[in-house]
Amino acid sequence: MTDIKFNIDKPDLPDEQSNKHKDFKKLMYNYQSATKPLYKTPLYKNKYNKIFMIILLVLLIMFILVEIMDKEKEQPITPAAQGQTK
Repeated sequence: MTDIKFNIDKPDLPDEQSNKHKDFKKLMYNYQSATKPLYKTPLYKNKYNKIFMIILLVLLIMFILVEIMDKEKEQPITPAAQGQTK
């Protein structure tokens, strides 16, 4: 069979080490954040608020630049402007 060794006689943890991990507020926060559905949490209210705002700003700037470039392509070239380019 397999050689699996189990350590049954482990020493008990000291009180200070076990008390270090006893944080009820952190436990409740983790539980509430884990049980709350992700689709019910608005993007601007999560812990990545700055990242969301930066992405939103970049998308807005890209949209504005695309609209400006489309308007420039749609403008007909006037005969006076054609003569200046040569």
